[in-house]
Amino acid sequence: MPLLTRTPGTGGPPTSGTRSRHALQVTYIDPDGHVWDWSTPGSQCRALSVTGIGGPPAAYTDTSLAGGGSLPQAFSAAKRSIVIGLHVFDDTSQAGLLDLLDRLTFALWHDRAGVPTPGVLRFARPDGTARQIEVFCTSGPPQTEEEASRDAYQRDTSYGLTFESGLDSLFQDADPVGPLVFAAPPVSGGVPPMPPVLLTPSTTLGETTVYNTGNGDAYPTWTITGPGVPTLTNVTTGREFSLGVTLSAGEVITVDTRPTLQSAIDQDGVDRWGDLVKSTPRDLWTLVPGANLLNLELASAGTGSQISMLYHRRWLRA
Repeated sequence: MPLLTRTPGTGGPPTSGTRSRHALQVTYIDPDGHVWDWSTPGSQCRALSVTGIGGPPAAYTDTSLAGGGSLPQAFSAAKRSIVIGLHVFDDTSQAGLLDLLDRLTFALWHDRAGVPTPGVLRFARPDGTARQIEVFCTSGPPQTEEEASRDAYQRDTSYGLTFESGLDSLFQDADPVGPLVFAAPPVSGGVPPMPPVLLTPSTTLGETTVYNTGNGDAYPTWTITGPGVPTLTNVTTGREFSLGVTLSAGEVITVDTRPTLQSAIDQDGVDRWGDLVKSTPRDLWTLVPGANLLNLELASAGTGSQISMLYHRRWLRA
């Protein structure tokens, strides 16, 4: 059970080799976007323990074979549960404590206008990066009779909160990678845009390698600016999609590849899903961990043509 805060006076002083080490910092963002700091003593809510932020449980299916063996069919991440021990207190005012508990209870209630609305648990590392996951609190939150009777809501109470992962059981970076821009060079002279994967006036960006340094597949969001006819291929996975129309100069299509959120929208907010050429939604491909060899083609490209990509790295653990 990884502890996210240390109780003063326990465990002894840190050794010289651990002076630069710090606990993960826990933040909860409720369905209304309010940020709850659960690692700063002055916040009046402190996460004392956390479980369930390691690797996710696996969903594995197979087919039995004669002789006792099995043929693997699928291996993927299953829904995870995260349990947080939370201490809530107000040393100044009992009314303040009761008000805090009212607000916290609603922050952990995930119905908004009849729609299940997730919150976000974010875990910040000492290097300044943070990983987060969408969650639903399913525990109530409960309190034991002992906790309720010990203080009777005068100064503090403790919760055991259970969170279930929402659409994704993996964590993702709080900050995206990119945008990575693949564009035409200036018409006359000048320095080409970076990265140096360049359109020629009427053909293609060509092959380039993008490294996904996370350990889970990443789902790019593409912004394609005309003129041109785009075809986007991940040579590493063999997946490809394109548009079945020619974009005019300045026309922009944004393609989101995230599961259950897949879409294609133009600069006016018009749905362009029907213009995508694909055999299956899986053709809106991911970036697998490691090297991805990409071929980004923009036929009939001209001045202003470009393709940009934005993605969040995904992780098996916080």
